[in-house]
Amino acid sequence: MHRSPRRSIAEIRLDDPSVTGHAGLLLVKELAEQHYLVERLDAAIDAVRPFKQRRRGLSGGELLVTLAESMLVGGDHLAHLEVLRQDQAGAALRTVAEVPAPETASLLLPRFWQRQLAASVKVVAEIGNEVDRRLGLPADEPVTLDLDSTTTEVYGRQKEGAAYNYEGKLGYGSEVCTWAERRRPLAVGLRPANDNDHPTAGRLLRGALTALPEGHGPVHARADSGYFSNAFMTACRRARVTFSISLPRNRRIQELRGHIAPNSWQTAIEMDGAEVAEVSGGYSPGGWQQENLRLVVRRVRVNAADLHRSPKARRRRSVPKGQLKLLLRGRIEHTYAYSFIVTDLPGEADAIEYLHRLRAQIEERIKDVKLGCGLRHLPLQRKRANQAWQTAAVIATSLISLLSAIEVHREQEAARILAALARAVDPEAVVAEVTVGRNHNTPFIRRWLINLPARVLRSARQRYLRMPPSWQAAIQFKALYYHLLALPSG
Repeated sequence: MHRSPRRSIAEIRLDDPSVTGHAGLLLVKELAEQHYLVERLDAAIDAVRPFKQRRRGLSGGELLVTLAESMLVGGDHLAHLEVLRQDQAGAALRTVAEVPAPETASLLLPRFWQRQLAASVKVVAEIGNEVDRRLGLPADEPVTLDLDSTTTEVYGRQKEGAAYNYEGKLGYGSEVCTWAERRRPLAVGLRPANDNDHPTAGRLLRGALTALPEGHGPVHARADSGYFSNAFMTACRRARVTFSISLPRNRRIQELRGHIAPNSWQTAIEMDGAEVAEVSGGYSPGGWQQENLRLVVRRVRVNAADLHRSPKARRRRSVPKGQLKLLLRGRIEHTYAYSFIVTDLPGEADAIEYLHRLRAQIEERIKDVKLGCGLRHLPLQRKRANQAWQTAAVIATSLISLLSAIEVHREQEAARILAALARAVDPEAVVAEVTVGRNHNTPFIRRWLINLPARVLRSARQRYLRMPPSWQAAIQFKALYYHLLALPSG
C-alpha cells in the first residue's frame, strides 16, 4: 500500500524582525550609560591625541565598546561584528546601536596609540571604583595585585611584533595585572611572546596603582618566577608595595634548602601533604643592594607511584634533578617537590605561603579574558590594532566582572530581606544564614544573562521585552536589571 509523504508538523519562517538573541546587552547598556562610559572613553582618548578629524563616523570610545559588546556575545574575530550588525531588533538594547562593518573596524583600530589605550583601561577601572562605592564596598581595605602573562596566539607570520615562545607558539605576551579582591583587571600590556624578562612589569604595576581608588589600603603584589628581577622588586619598593614572588628552581636556589633546620618544617595551610619553612639568614639576590629578603620554602611529598611519566609534567620540574633520577630508578620510594618564594612581608612563613598560593586565582581571570572575552587570539596584523583589540577584551571582562558583583549584591540584599521578614513574623525564630554564591564567571554571565532571546516591542514611546514567564534565566535577568536601576548613584 502506498503512503503519502508525512506532512511537516512545523513551518519555519525567518520573518520576525522584533526578535533578538542578545537581550542581555540591555544590562551592559544601562551600566555603561549610568557611568557615561563612551563619553569618558572619548575624553580620555582625545586628551592624548584626537582619534578622528571629522564629526561623522565612530569615535574611539564607540569603537572599543562596540568590540567589547561583540566579545560579550561570543565574538572573537572582527567578522563576528556582523552578528550584531544583523541584529536590528537588538540595536536599541546596545550601548552603541550602529555597528561598523568588519572592514571599517580593521581600518580604524590601527589609529589607537598605546597611551590612548592605557587611558581607556584606566577609565574602566575608575568606573569599577564607582560601582564599588554604589555597592557599599569599602575603599580602604588592603589591596592584592596579581601579575601574570599569557601567550596570545596569532596566525600568520606577518603579524607585527609577534614572536615564537618557548613552546613554539607564534604570538604576543599579554600581561595582566588584576585586583584580586575585586576580581577585575586594572592594567594590561602587550609584548613579544619570547620576551621572558618582563621589562614592562614596573610600568604595569604603576598603571595598576594609578587605577586604585583614593584612600585604598596597603598594597601587596604577587607574581610568578617570570617576574623575578631586581628591577621589579625595586619598583615595588619605590611604590611602597610589599611583594611575594616565586623563584626559578635553579641549582643555586635548590642549594639553599641546606639552611633549613630539619625540625623547622610546619604543616602548610589547607594543602595536604605539604610543609613550609623559612631559610635562616634570609636571601639576597645577585645585585640586590638592600636588606636581605625572606625566603619561604614549601615542600610536597612525591611518591614514585604518583609521579607522572611525561618528561614535561609540571611536578617533575619542582623535584631536584638528583632526587628525580633516584626516584625514577626505584632507588627511593619518595622525595619532595620544592617551591620557593622571596618576599618582604612580615608574619609567619605558613601564612605568607598560603597568601602567595592564592595568586593562582589569576589563572581564572586570564581564562575569563581569553576564553570568555575575545582574547583567544589576536586577529590583526598591526601591533597597535592588536593592542586595541586587547583593550576591548579588557573592557568586556571588566563589564562582566561588574555585572557579576552587582548580581552578588542583589542576592545578598534578597537574603537580608528574607531574614528580616522571617524575624518580623517570629522575633524568636532562628534564621539560618543564607549562603550567597561567589561571583559568577564569564560563561555563566554570557549564557544566562547576556545571550537571552527576547521579542523587542515598542508602544506609546515605551520599549518592552517579551520573554517566557517560566524561564528562570529571564526572571534572574529582570531582577538584576531593576536592581541595577535602583542602585544609589556613585
